[in-house]
Amino acid sequence: MRFDTKITFYRKVDIDYNPKKSKHVYKLISWQEWANVTDLGTASQVELLGKIEQGVKTIRLMQQPANWDYLQIKDSSTRYRFNSSINALKGYAMIVGQDNG
Repeated sequence: MRFDTKITFYRKVDIDYNPKKSKHVYKLISWQEWANVTDLGTASQVELLGKIEQGVKTIRLMQQPANWDYLQIKDSSTRYRFNSSINALKGYAMIVGQDNG
């Protein structure tokens, strides 16, 4: 298995609160890791998720990443969110789906 795809993880961190505007001020933290990315087949989707969804991917990493909010694959504009994790013999595997909002 080759870890040949660059994944960028993003996390929003609440750093301050502005009481005059009643809004939180966030800082966006990002980091990159190499991963193995494949499309999740329809049979596997039904078995693991119970339905067929568009844009579902399996991502395999060397180790479980730190807490994150969303990720992007190969610097694309499409955001992916966590669906579930998979028991893997080596490393860490997770299923992500396209973010619709």
